[in-house]
Amino acid sequence: MDGGTTRTAKDLSREELYALVWERPLNRVGPELGLDGPRLAKLCGKRQVPYPPPGYWQKKAVGRAPAPTPLPAEEVVAVKETAPRTSRAPRPTVVAPKRPSAVSPSVEARAPEPPSIPDAKETEKDDGLDPLDGLHPKIKAWIAEHKREQKEHAQENRRRRNDIWSWGKSLLDDLTPRDLYRFRASSSLCRAIEAAGGRVKEADIHGKLTFTVGGRDMECMVKEKMSRPIKRPEGEAAKWTAYPHHHNSGLTSSGFLRAQISTWLPGEQPQWIESPRKPFSQLIPAIVETVVASVPRLIEWERKREEDRRRYQEAERRRWELRRLKEIDDARWSRFRSAATNWKEKQLLDAFIAELEARLASEGNHAIGEKTTTEWLDWAKDRAAELDPFAEGLVGLFRDVQRP
Repeated sequence: MDGGTTRTAKDLSREELYALVWERPLNRVGPELGLDGPRLAKLCGKRQVPYPPPGYWQKKAVGRAPAPTPLPAEEVVAVKETAPRTSRAPRPTVVAPKRPSAVSPSVEARAPEPPSIPDAKETEKDDGLDPLDGLHPKIKAWIAEHKREQKEHAQENRRRRNDIWSWGKSLLDDLTPRDLYRFRASSSLCRAIEAAGGRVKEADIHGKLTFTVGGRDMECMVKEKMSRPIKRPEGEAAKWTAYPHHHNSGLTSSGFLRAQISTWLPGEQPQWIESPRKPFSQLIPAIVETVVASVPRLIEWERKREEDRRRYQEAERRRWELRRLKEIDDARWSRFRSAATNWKEKQLLDAFIAELEARLASEGNHAIGEKTTTEWLDWAKDRAAELDPFAEGLVGLFRDVQRP
């Protein structure tokens, strides 16, 4: 379209309309032509212009879109001529071919080529991420690890090929463009952390990255942002990664990465998700800034947690000491009360023994079992003396009370 004039869909040639609908979704192209998406689709069907099927743009985002339907070489229009009412036999239908409209080279160049799965070099477009030949050493080790696993799986399958009772390992696919894109994004994040004064401690091929910043380890995750398709992907559409067992089989890649700080921090866990307007390279400065700024927060939180732990332990120690002292004091009070009970009982027994001695003088001494009456009174006096709390004076009484 020209900048000064507004063209409608009917003003476009079939080639121009075909190029537009395969370049952007119908609901975006339609308003520019004065139509909504459904009316533009109806117009394309009327003019026999193929347009993308449902789900095409989601598949294109992950590099799995089917090839565009070719545009027919010429439009076939059926023209019917009705005969006069007096004529009983209708005239035959005349099919007139329409002369193809002239298309300028610039318009032909806009027609999209059938998409193909990009190779490793095509993933290194100018997106601000590290190239594959300049990956961080920790990330470059992932590619070596993948090759080693591929070789081990292949050797294991060859070894078990003739053993019908053995289960061979499934072969490991080659790294896909999505895998390599995640590797490059992780590498760029690692280098940005190092540029900010941090260090890459560990890097797991599953997407877990451990950074050491300010003497503290911070764990981050760089993974695919998954989505649930209407129909479960099958065949080539399901092979968007060499590690499908790392993800839920019912989900597929949304075509974007997700980064998150997995180390527990007070408050909400920070998370970033790339989008068409904000690729991962533009998220890296915010991720690095948050990681570096989170270290003082983490240190302060750990200090407060340690202080709270010490205060709790001190309070527990005081409570335990108070409980121990109370138990000792309760035991002493119990012994003191027992001494008072014994003293009261001894007074009663002394009076009773005195009465017995008075009766002995009048009744005389007699043998009762193995002892005489006098011997029985001596036995009673000895047992009553054991109850005397003042046998050793006040010192002896309180020495007995305060014993452990």
